[in-house]
Amino acid sequence: MIKPNQTELSYRRASVQEASPAGLVVIVYDILASDLRQAIAAMRSGKIEERCAWLKHGLLALQLLEGILDLEQGGSAAHMLSRFYAHIRSQILAAQFSRAERILEEQIALILDVREAWRQADFSDTPPGAPDSVAPPRASAGNANSLLAQAVTNWSA
Repeated sequence: MIKPNQTELSYRRASVQEASPAGLVVIVYDILASDLRQAIAAMRSGKIEERCAWLKHGLLALQLLEGILDLEQGGSAAHMLSRFYAHIRSQILAAQFSRAERILEEQIALILDVREAWRQADFSDTPPGAPDSVAPPRASAGNANSLLAQAVTNWSA
């Protein structure tokens, strides 16, 4: 697996330190999509160990996303996201066993749709000039719910 250089690591650290809670979720979505892209590249070049490593890292990112869901207070959006993550996981595993790039490409498109909803929720739920702590930390914020529900319902399992 290719490791990021020092400049990339510094940029990532700064992004994470300055991100709102919803912005952190966007960063994890970016990592997940990047991992799946790297797995596709490894598939194309026949690098089995690299493919497995990228998919494993992607599954860890997905686990992190699942871990921040508040299913008790997150409403329907949290439950839809839970089902969405289960779908993504099953498709990643199917792609791994069948070595199907197309499956991963489809998951990347879905991930990016939901990522965009998180990005929009981050901007719309944070008043101009407000500190980052005002942004919703979980999938339970009002406007975030409707944006995420819209994005998640665009996929079908």
